[in-house]
Amino acid sequence: MHGHVVGKLSQTDERFTFEYSPGYRGRPIAISLPVETGRFESSELFPYFSSLAPEGWLKKRYSAHQRIDERDLLGLLLANGENLIGAVQLRPLGSEQREPL
Repeated sequence: MHGHVVGKLSQTDERFTFEYSPGYRGRPIAISLPVETGRFESSELFPYFSSLAPEGWLKKRYSAHQRIDERDLLGLLLANGENLIGAVQLRPLGSEQREPL
């Protein structure tokens, strides 16, 4: 958030996990994901993150162009995570952080 790593979103065996980084004490990224709780698990992508994914014709266009299944919201978010609306960016683990223009 605002260029700082605040947590990790992952998917394994159809389960999603979001966990704040150790020591992070800033504002929560969403009211539904309070920092005090620390770790969250769900069988579906958390509503906050799914609301960041493209919808409608743009989702179809991104999916076709990037060859990502339309139902793979996390895949779409990771492919486009540096260009989201707001202060949050999503990047695959190990990817380089780019300096803002």
